[in-house]
Amino acid sequence: MPFGFDIKVRKQLHRYVLQCALAGGVAFVFLSFVDVIEHTGLVAALGATTFMTFTMPHRVSTRARYVVGGYVVGAVVGVLCSFILQGAMAGYGDTGLAAMGAVAVAVAGLLMVTTNTEHPPAAGVALGLVLQPWTYPTVVFVLAAAVFLSIAKHVLKPVMIDLL
Repeated sequence: MPFGFDIKVRKQLHRYVLQCALAGGVAFVFLSFVDVIEHTGLVAALGATTFMTFTMPHRVSTRARYVVGGYVVGAVVGVLCSFILQGAMAGYGDTGLAAMGAVAVAVAGLLMVTTNTEHPPAAGVALGLVLQPWTYPTVVFVLAAAVFLSIAKHVLKPVMIDLL
């Protein structure tokens, strides 16, 4: 189909509007508890997860195992790579930052695919924790937001369809 509207939109416009409105409402809830400017990378990852969760609620990649598991892997890898950057890589400046960011994405991806917790936005969490200063409460918040999204999806799943 050439560039244009999805044919399903005409038949189910109310579903598209409802699910995107639900995604916006859920995003508002978790965005209300974080300094968006200070943690843009982490918030962007949560935004991508929110999109996936509410537009593809019946797909494997939005199951709680993948969302929460992926975020746990991303957070652990990001924290560890951040510590390495601050220690062994401290004198390497932007090159060290770029290298550890790349390592965080690669290792998070490897661990997600080997533990069957693949969730692409969670690699963004690993990267965000390397590139920006973070605190333990921030990490807990991101993990709690992933759990919150999974619970919200579980509760709302009966009224949602896959839009993609």
